[in-house]
Amino acid sequence: MQANSCGHEWVVELTCQEDESHLDSALIGVLGDLLSVDNFAIYINKHVTLQAPPILINTHSNLTYLEPSQAQLILNKATPSKTRVIHTTDDVTTYIPVNHSDTILGVLIIKTKQLITDRISALAMYILNVYANQLWILHKSRLDPLTGLLNRQTFDKKVMEIVTGNGFLLPREQADTKRCWYLAIVDIDLFKNVNDTFGHVVGDGVIAQVAKLIKNNFRIEDYAFRYGGEEFAIVFQSQTNTDAFNALTRLRQRVASHDFEHIQQLTISIGFLELQSADTVSSIVNQADMALYHSKKTGRNKVTSCHELTLSKEVRISQ
Repeated sequence: MQANSCGHEWVVELTCQEDESHLDSALIGVLGDLLSVDNFAIYINKHVTLQAPPILINTHSNLTYLEPSQAQLILNKATPSKTRVIHTTDDVTTYIPVNHSDTILGVLIIKTKQLITDRISALAMYILNVYANQLWILHKSRLDPLTGLLNRQTFDKKVMEIVTGNGFLLPREQADTKRCWYLAIVDIDLFKNVNDTFGHVVGDGVIAQVAKLIKNNFRIEDYAFRYGGEEFAIVFQSQTNTDAFNALTRLRQRVASHDFEHIQQLTISIGFLELQSADTVSSIVNQADMALYHSKKTGRNKVTSCHELTLSKEVRISQ
């Protein structure tokens, strides 16, 4: 791409992207063309509307890597539509915010020997705002309208990203133990009775309330999906199978103790497993479904680990 006075070609390049990773790559290419330097880094809050630490999507060796908490401090000091410049003896560092609806989602950090021109700075901010808007459009397209959770179409892609090694674990301060990804399938117990007794409007309200409890029970870097009907999927990080079980048990208990409008109480059943790199999405879901079915079959309002289920089967066979 060649530089152009209004950035039209760059805008087209960004707005035609329908995949987040491709959008990130396009942004890096556009900024490289615009700035004509390699020494820049981009930190973006990929959750768009939620308070989350920004993720590094590009950096070069001459720029010091920032932990998410450090990058967040820069964002907290930034002003929408205002560039910040710091001069040192050896170079100039320019901080350009990434804005969306008066919210700062990220920051572009550029190190140069000379101060970049006002025109380049203004055009970079314009390009970053176009990127942020396209990121928001992609984000909205992935959401289930009733619950605000990620939709079923996004589920397969996200699971594949993780099992093929393209998923990421966010660094966490003082986290010195390796974390793993887990998948849980959650189903509302006896939900048909809710619809039959109170109607679909109340049923939709119940689904939305359970979705909210799921979101509140997990970290912002985890993923919650409306898998279909009254079924949900959660892709989350945990250090051990026991920790994962405990997190899901807390969710089960909170749902069971929640006072739902019209129906007062209901319960959920859960099946879960650790994600492995050799698995396909269909085999992963099938294993989680088997664990979920075991929870349902043995009384509902339970959490079943696929790992423990497999171990118990092996014990029965050996006997």
